[in-house]
Amino acid sequence: MTDTRPAVDPARPYAGLRVLDASQGLAGPYCAMLLAQHGATVVKVEPPEGDWSRGIGTRHGDATALSLAANRGKPSLVVDMKRPGAAAALRRIAARCDVFLESFRPGVADRLGLGHGALSADNPGLVYVSISGYGASGPYAQRPGTDTVLQAFSGMMALNRDGDGRPNRVGFLVVDTLTALYAFQAVSAALYARLSGAGGRHVEMSLMQSAAAFLAPKIVEHGLEGEDARPLNAPAGVYRTRDGWVAVTLSREAHFPALCRAIGRDDLAADPRHATFETRADHQVPLKAAIAEVLATRETAHWLERFTANEVMANPVSTLGDWVADPQVRAVGAVSRVAVPGLGELTWPAIPGVSPVEPGEARGAWSRVGEGGLEALRGFGFDDAELAGFRAAGIGAGPRSTP
Repeated sequence: MTDTRPAVDPARPYAGLRVLDASQGLAGPYCAMLLAQHGATVVKVEPPEGDWSRGIGTRHGDATALSLAANRGKPSLVVDMKRPGAAAALRRIAARCDVFLESFRPGVADRLGLGHGALSADNPGLVYVSISGYGASGPYAQRPGTDTVLQAFSGMMALNRDGDGRPNRVGFLVVDTLTALYAFQAVSAALYARLSGAGGRHVEMSLMQSAAAFLAPKIVEHGLEGEDARPLNAPAGVYRTRDGWVAVTLSREAHFPALCRAIGRDDLAADPRHATFETRADHQVPLKAAIAEVLATRETAHWLERFTANEVMANPVSTLGDWVADPQVRAVGAVSRVAVPGLGELTWPAIPGVSPVEPGEARGAWSRVGEGGLEALRGFGFDDAELAGFRAAGIGAGPRSTP
């Protein structure tokens, strides 16, 4: 494939990169969205009813918060895989791409003629990304793997227990998001290797392994200390105040006497049972109870003033609304309000390392089902006759609905 890309734009380093995103949900689409935000042209492949993420949660037109978070900057191409010629057309498009993402259950892409072997035969430089729940092989390969299921499977829920010992799910799609980030990292490395003549690569990602990589410190700790490892930094935790909650943590031994001074309990610091992180861990239940009793007597603002004066690391437990309104968040431009046609304004958190989106940029837009996909393929080098052939095969149908 002839390389006709322009010189690198530092603000959009992936400009000229062509990506075909045939994944659904959050993990694959969020990875592809990151590529788009770094300047790549990403075409999202959707079934006629749209990516299933458009139906999870409260619907806003033909989108949900989940689909909006994962699909900024992607024109949409409707492909009905049940129609003859659909898979063959996708293979033709993938032959002109740099990256292809799929999240079919293991084996499905091969049966469709869209597996790594077929697409890399046409396009040896292709970076092919497969995302699955448990991996492409093994006894669980065909199991559906969702974020909640993998939080349970990985041990993440067991680590996140409440005061009664009940395991709890982290309240957002943390495993999917982690998988997207690991996939983006691997794709970036593969693209860099390709510059040196390494050719394409098959990047295989699973939610299971991503969760484990994220939990690496705890898995290492388990190997060294067993199932009932000591807490790392007792008495760190979340404590109730008179009017809310405050999170307190420690990373050095000096932080414990500072905490005791802040709450007026120097006697706790003088107790030999509390001399080190290890001994405090052995006596954490009565220690945390003593701290909790004091903190419950005054308001959060009082304790934050005391903690700040004594250089104790702490923060009120904020809501998402608190974070959005926080002056520090505003000062560094970490959040903005973005206009979305038909939906009004959307609160959008800035993505670290991504340059700000200028008005009118394609990477700042959201597409309805089937919107803009065929037009984007012109940039892949397809002419009018070829696009007409795609339309005849039912590919690139217009929006199913409007916001």
